[in-house]
Amino acid sequence: LVRNNALHTVPQYAPWVRTMKRRGQQVLLLLLLACDQVLGVVWRGLRAQRLATRVAMRHEALLFARTRATQRHRAASGARLVENMKIVHKTAYWGQMSLGTPPQQFKVIFDTGSGNLIVPAADCTVPGCAPHRKYNSKSSSTSSFVTNEKGEGSSEITFGTGQVSGDFYKDKLCIGDSLCFDANFIAADKMTTEPFQEIPFDGIMGLGFKDLSMGDGFNIVDDLNTRANVPGNSHQFSFYVSDGDDSEVTFGGYRPERLASEIVWAPVKVESWWQVAIDDITFNNHPKNLCDGQCQVAVDTGTSMLAGPSELVDKLSSMVNAKDDCSNFDQLPNLGFQIGDTVLNLRPDDYMDKSASGCSFSLMALDVPPPKGPVFIFGDPFLRRFVTIYDRQKPAVGFAVAKHDGDETSASELIARVGGEKVERSAPKADEANPFAVNLHLDAGLMGGAAAGGDDDSSSSSDSNSNSKSGSGSGSGSSTGRTAGDDGAQVEAAADGAHQPTDAETFDASKPAAAAAAPPSEPGATAKDDDASIAAMRNMFKDDSSLLQKAQLQRNRLVSIRLVRDE
Repeated sequence: LVRNNALHTVPQYAPWVRTMKRRGQQVLLLLLLACDQVLGVVWRGLRAQRLATRVAMRHEALLFARTRATQRHRAASGARLVENMKIVHKTAYWGQMSLGTPPQQFKVIFDTGSGNLIVPAADCTVPGCAPHRKYNSKSSSTSSFVTNEKGEGSSEITFGTGQVSGDFYKDKLCIGDSLCFDANFIAADKMTTEPFQEIPFDGIMGLGFKDLSMGDGFNIVDDLNTRANVPGNSHQFSFYVSDGDDSEVTFGGYRPERLASEIVWAPVKVESWWQVAIDDITFNNHPKNLCDGQCQVAVDTGTSMLAGPSELVDKLSSMVNAKDDCSNFDQLPNLGFQIGDTVLNLRPDDYMDKSASGCSFSLMALDVPPPKGPVFIFGDPFLRRFVTIYDRQKPAVGFAVAKHDGDETSASELIARVGGEKVERSAPKADEANPFAVNLHLDAGLMGGAAAGGDDDSSSSSDSNSNSKSGSGSGSGSSTGRTAGDDGAQVEAAADGAHQPTDAETFDASKPAAAAAAPPSEPGATAKDDDASIAAMRNMFKDDSSLLQKAQLQRNRLVSIRLVRDE
């Protein structure tokens, strides 16, 4: 108005115009300050709301935990321990997924023994998070902070050898290109150095039941069953793992071409882990009356070994009676697990550790208290023999002999009738496959060392057809990670008196990793060479008053051995 009436050009109005401009500027400044105050109040309110939420406290029962070794392992010589460090099998399998809009890529282990999706957060600066990709909620247009039905907005989770803590978020989750849905998860702002600094994947996708999750809306298996847009068998997923480069997880069913037999189904008895009942344990398909119908088995894709109740493991070890020098290896029985009138068999090379220096029984002792225990843990050695299918709707676990290139083992030997009758079981036909299933390639490697599948910029491929395949599956390194654990179970060290870190010690993220892997001896090395390796191990820890070295046994069994100077 002033400009249009040209009042600013009239001398007598010039002071008034200048005054009005100053007052306008002052009013504008006051408005800006007021807006800033309002925004500050809103931000502080949201921050206070988040801080005021309750913290969920959980214990992940099987992940990254220690077991005690059997007496046979405790008595092993130093040369044997060094020899056993040479891993021949893969001990971890992981694949690609994304969170957010635009998508942020993560490598995760798909773990049927836990129930939460956990990835590192962008504000996690501790060593446990340092090597991994991190979730940035501010970079995602679909991210939101959430609480569960108990008003909990964050969590602290204790594992067997470490802890994580973080806030709850909701965002778009994609497995492959076509399997996408909104999911609740934990963005961890603290992860202990051990074991997370050394694991080859970024996070964990728990595929256990709701009992293991943080609350309503936090269970990925339920989300797959209700939210996932996979026509057909959205309530099923399956695992096929090997020591090659063809391991995969299938969401929406299974791939019939991976199966060498028909499927044997076992109903889930406890909806927590994928836990089924077995009627007895057999030698060459003959029951040994060890279970009295009370044995339970948890099928666990995140465990790299076989474990069971200490009393039964000791009995089995004595009954198998494997000689340390492998002299009776060819006479050892098939070790079977009876489900109804059917037996699922493991061959001696599945349940024995055989190396140049000798043989030992590979089942580890693990005592899980009721109501979940006592329980056997079926990990990678079992999973390499059998394709496992997980059906949320029934609920049940299906077992079928896995078809591996170059493996001439008869399917009728691995799945038989009680009493020894071998039945030729026909595999499912190709037309039984779900054409809409999502097949995700799994990289394979060692839990705590070098991994297959490339560097951080590599990605696993997925497809909705049975021809999806990518990546590489070979690798080697030292392993620090998961064996099996307990819900407050009695987990003992392999060496009597060996120190087990407390939660407070383990959660001190400022502490360095406990130890480096000991140098393995070269193939064909003599006992004298192994003694030199042990001397090198001792020298590495000469300044450590406890002389405690974390060594790796074959099949990634994490045990603690005491290195004695004058041994």
